[in-house]
Amino acid sequence: MSLSNSPSFKSQLQGKRVIVKVSLFSRAFSGTVLATDDIGFCLLSDEMIGALRELTGTLMAGIDAPSIYIPYSKLEWLVTSQSKAAAASNAV
Repeated sequence: MSLSNSPSFKSQLQGKRVIVKVSLFSRAFSGTVLATDDIGFCLLSDEMIGALRELTGTLMAGIDAPSIYIPYSKLEWLVTSQSKAAAASNAV
């Protein structure tokens, strides 16, 4: 079973800073997960928004404060962290 299919994993992502690599881009981006659902998550990432603005040109010009929805199926990898106290309790 993959971690992205675990309900607890999905719910724990909300509000966390992450680094993601998606299939559309050759590089990774950092951002904050705003919301999750069964199919993907909404990411607030100024870096990824900048890259999308370069790709789409004027199409995104009228969108204020965009956030990006990323389906788990397009996710190549994701890095997140937990507090040192939580990591220590999980290691036991």
